[in-house]
Amino acid sequence: MKSTPSSKPYSKRRNACLLAALWVSLLWAGATTHSQAKDFGLVAPAFPIGEIDMLEWIEHRLKQFEANGKMADLQDTFTQRVKASIQTPTPVQGLLTTTSPRTFYVDPTVTLTKDLLVPNTGQRIAKAGTRINPFDPTTWPAIDGQSVLPNFELSKVLVFFDARDAKQRRFASQYTHTKPIKWVLTGGSPNAMAALTGQQYYFAQQGFPTKQLHITHLPTIPYQEGTRWRIDEVDVSGLPPLE
Repeated sequence: MKSTPSSKPYSKRRNACLLAALWVSLLWAGATTHSQAKDFGLVAPAFPIGEIDMLEWIEHRLKQFEANGKMADLQDTFTQRVKASIQTPTPVQGLLTTTSPRTFYVDPTVTLTKDLLVPNTGQRIAKAGTRINPFDPTTWPAIDGQSVLPNFELSKVLVFFDARDAKQRRFASQYTHTKPIKWVLTGGSPNAMAALTGQQYYFAQQGFPTKQLHITHLPTIPYQEGTRWRIDEVDVSGLPPLE
């Protein structure tokens, strides 16, 4: 697509770039299912392509939306979608309950894919291929002969469960541990669970932590044992539902 040079000041083009970013966000926000669709009018240039800068065209369309009130509709749709994604995040797929719970271990060791350097000096403290276990300070690189980290142990246990399952909710309401618990949901509403139990809840966004810990069944309790993760699965089939 051909665009002509703009003679407007830099600040004008910068504002137009910001409007372009907002435009993309609004287009995403405005995408609805057929049953929820709203008529926002025809989005098309009012002038021949090639006769005006694309950023000016976007700014022109946004001003039209502002003038006829459709901008407010788009912003409201976007706001509602964001609220819904926070209140009830997309569930992690592929996780089941079990009646044959098991305990297994996961080695958290990682292998550096490139040299590890001190940011300010560029000094190499570990070369690519070095294997580091975050639970084992003896594997961590040393700087000037000094260990980077002292011996340590995680202060909390993690509990993964799906709040959409009434039996798993019952388990979460009853479970205790000698260490503080960090509750992690794979489905359901963190706000609803917080209101039910008075605890703070996190969410396993996009299933990243469950994949890292090889979690396939729920509820599951990961915690540090020595230099490994210990993963305990729980059978909740005999628990009464918590509505």
